[in-house]
Amino acid sequence: GFCPSCLGRRMCATAANLVEHVLPPAPLRQWVLTFPFRWRKRLGYDAKLLAALTRIFVTEVLAFYTHRMGKEGVAAGQSGAVVVIQRTSSDLRLNPHLHVVFLDGVYRTQRDLVLFHELPHLRTRDVGEVLTRATLRMAKYLRRRGLLEVFEDEPLDGVAALAASAASGRSPPAGPSFRSGALP
Repeated sequence: GFCPSCLGRRMCATAANLVEHVLPPAPLRQWVLTFPFRWRKRLGYDAKLLAALTRIFVTEVLAFYTHRMGKEGVAAGQSGAVVVIQRTSSDLRLNPHLHVVFLDGVYRTQRDLVLFHELPHLRTRDVGEVLTRATLRMAKYLRRRGLLEVFEDEPLDGVAALAASAASGRSPPAGPSFRSGALP
């Protein structure tokens, strides 16, 4: 079974360790990536596939930071991330999803110093563009391995609504009407 007290204590200890011993004193931003319902069972049992999709997502966000900071005059900067894969939702249903803490900017060497440059305001449009690029790369990855057909049982309207809610900040569609594809 699961003990909420033990799990909570473990989460707090992990967070404290990251803050005190791993993460530099820089601004941080959490990005959370959930997967469509139809992908969750497969990703819950296929660690290699989940790792590959995680790598794609993290790579896309890091590329966004590098590109965006290049536009701000900070070329060739590098960022970093810590990924935690959570396998269940609060009701203990199989729901693999990612909690990724990114340095909210980039480090760059200038002369003999390593300086951190914070990312300016992050717009909803930026998040949507990163999500779009990551989704396209994931689909390409799945297609090359012949896996995309496995995930194409759900109507695209539901997937589009879920992606739109992630980018807009609105509550995602949920419940039986979403799962059956009958959205309002």
